[in-house]
Amino acid sequence: MSAWSSRLLRLYEARFGKTFQEDRMRPLLIIAGATGTGKSDLAVACAKIMNGEVISADSMQIYRGLNIGTAKITKEEMQGVLHHLIDVADPTDTFTAADYKKLAVEAMQDILSRGKLPIFCGGTGLYISSVIYDLSFSGNYDPGLREALLREKEEKGKNYMHQKLASLDQEAAARLHVNDEKRVIRAIEKALTGGKKEQDLTSPKYPYKMFLTDMPRDVLYDRIEKRVDKMMEKGLKKEVYDLLPKIGFDKQCMQAIAYKEWALEGEIGESEVVALIKKNTRNYAKRQITWFKQYPDAVKVPMIGHKVEELAERIKKTFEEQK
Repeated sequence: MSAWSSRLLRLYEARFGKTFQEDRMRPLLIIAGATGTGKSDLAVACAKIMNGEVISADSMQIYRGLNIGTAKITKEEMQGVLHHLIDVADPTDTFTAADYKKLAVEAMQDILSRGKLPIFCGGTGLYISSVIYDLSFSGNYDPGLREALLREKEEKGKNYMHQKLASLDQEAAARLHVNDEKRVIRAIEKALTGGKKEQDLTSPKYPYKMFLTDMPRDVLYDRIEKRVDKMMEKGLKKEVYDLLPKIGFDKQCMQAIAYKEWALEGEIGESEVVALIKKNTRNYAKRQITWFKQYPDAVKVPMIGHKVEELAERIKKTFEEQK
């Protein structure tokens, strides 16, 4: 490349905040949605007809040994489609969103370099956002400051905290709703510690098309009930107790639903543990549905009454029409 061409590329990156290659790249395909809605099967079906590979966006399937409780996809279910970011961490590890972003971007670039389509699949919204919006996790974490801000919120209320943010970072305050209390606290924290301001979630670094697996709430809850029952049949309890000699319930991976509840078995018994897993999973599904509402252009995919191959064909058609 000539010196003049190199200078043009540097000017382009300085002007638009992205590389020329990133600006020209085809959109990423994202299959997201609540737990138990059939994301994995749909992603595999899409990969098979769209020359793609799957990048998992699940915060617990990254751990080796946590298979049944995370409903981790099996080799047979992968149907020969290459999957990334599954079984990449040991149960003793602490794995952060920043760790995920680094590995996911590396996997994405590798897939693109081989002329294939990266397909992100999962329900951990922060993981997906960390990549497509290039979220920064910099800033000095001060547990004392976090605790003080939380106390201040309890004493003075969420409206006061939102006004406090406005005095520190008007742009963040304009983007964040007063009820989005966790992100308001994080934005204040970043402003006070010199970290980056709350990121703008309106300008993605990478182009993408998101499809959300969707089904009626009562159908989803019934599927969750049956899914947990099936986990028990497969040996969920044994999986949990086999892990305990190596790690305790205080480890990050054991905070996952279907694992953390077993710490209470001695107090409430097995049947109540199972009921609690079902309840916590339903609540988690509701939070996931709420999270993905922030993507107004996401296309809902009705999962009930349709073959997954048929849905994959529809996604392919929509994806290619919008490129």
